[in-house]
Amino acid sequence: MNSREKEIMLGIIAVVLLLIYVFTLGRLIISVYGWDPMAGDFTANQNTLWVVNLIGGLVSAVVVGNLALAGTGGTPDSQVREMMKAYGARLMKGMVWSYIIMWLVIGAASFYVGVIRCPDVFEPLNAMGKTWLGILVGALYAWFGIKKS
Repeated sequence: MNSREKEIMLGIIAVVLLLIYVFTLGRLIISVYGWDPMAGDFTANQNTLWVVNLIGGLVSAVVVGNLALAGTGGTPDSQVREMMKAYGARLMKGMVWSYIIMWLVIGAASFYVGVIRCPDVFEPLNAMGKTWLGILVGALYAWFGIKKS
């Protein structure tokens, strides 16, 4: 496998993992948001929580890494310049920004539903929302605060 094929494969894997994360956490958020407290305690499949926690850490690391490598306030696509030459700037910028935006949207939804709207329904979603907010603060610090030496 040449380097170009490897880059394509790794990009596909990253996008597939993001889609699994968004779909799984999205279903959990919708379930918690629509939960009727009269029905009793909310429970979720433990495998769902495992998937969201495992993939969520990986997806967050990709986002933080992109923002940290971008430089202070720089565009998160600057670290893939060589790939942009090979695959096209629009495609690469679109992929990087789509990834970050999807992470922001699903994270904000978990924070809103799990922490603000329904904090007592499902504690793991509450913890995920709080964790996402902490990672967001770290990502923003990396983007605005870390300088290249």
